[in-house]
Amino acid sequence: MRMLFAVTIEDKPGMGATRRAVRAAHLDWLDRHRAMLVIAGPIMDAEGNSIGSVRVIEAPDRAAVEALTEGDPFAKAGCFARVSINPYRIVFKDGALSE
Repeated sequence: MRMLFAVTIEDKPGMGATRRAVRAAHLDWLDRHRAMLVIAGPIMDAEGNSIGSVRVIEAPDRAAVEALTEGDPFAKAGCFARVSINPYRIVFKDGALSE
């Protein structure tokens, strides 16, 4: 059985240049794992700079989400300051209650 997990990632300060340098590899990584990704995108600061990420991932267990997150090129480049992984349930989607 697959479960949903909310993943919130905060970057270390000053990682903008590193993120830009590995972005193409990160997007390729996302594409290779698209079957697990319900939604994914950056968290932005007031100036529009990426400072982290939010993802909803469908996986068999937390260990699979941890392994996936550790394989992200942003993680390998040292961008992440903090990663939070929690079980998640969709209640409202596309303008309607979904439970």
